[in-house]
Amino acid sequence: MRRLFREAGLTLIELIVAVALLALITSMAYRGLDSLSRSNARNLAESDHWQGVALLFERLASDVAQPARRPVRAGADNAAPLPEWWGRPPGEAMGSDSTAAQLEFTRKSPQGRDEVRLGYRLNDDKVELLLWPTLDRAAGSRPEVYVLLEGVGSLRFRHMDSSGAWQDIWPVAGAAGGLPRALGVEITLKDGVRLQRLFALPS
Repeated sequence: MRRLFREAGLTLIELIVAVALLALITSMAYRGLDSLSRSNARNLAESDHWQGVALLFERLASDVAQPARRPVRAGADNAAPLPEWWGRPPGEAMGSDSTAAQLEFTRKSPQGRDEVRLGYRLNDDKVELLLWPTLDRAAGSRPEVYVLLEGVGSLRFRHMDSSGAWQDIWPVAGAAGGLPRALGVEITLKDGVRLQRLFALPS
């Protein structure tokens, strides 16, 4: 009796099927890794964004806790001094003046150093910090501008007067000026998330 022996090995069809399966598995693995990488990048970007929001509020809290009752001279010698605390609604604050801020005030500095004049504003979709190089500034003096947060749709400051009412403008018309009792901050991000914070000022 003759015995038939089948030679070990793969036929051409089996080889094609194996290569196709390998290509399919490789493609699925690549898509999975790409999706994971994109998701990780989005998570990191979102984490960085929220960290920026937290740092903005921390910076505001630190500055607002150290107001100085010191008006500043700005521009011509006969111009009225800027009050120690100055606030305007967004549209009215900016106008065509690239050095204008929505909120501007004088902040105390460590002992032995001059007070600092600083401001906050929304410019396009960026919250910016303005720092003037000198407390009393000459005409045309320009502040240093630092971007604190991007992706912001709106920024609003409100000021609590002595009666507990909220004011969009400070000093209030007809009032002597001075410092408000508290500062209210409302930020709306580009994705629609609205954040509100309240900072009490030292009495």
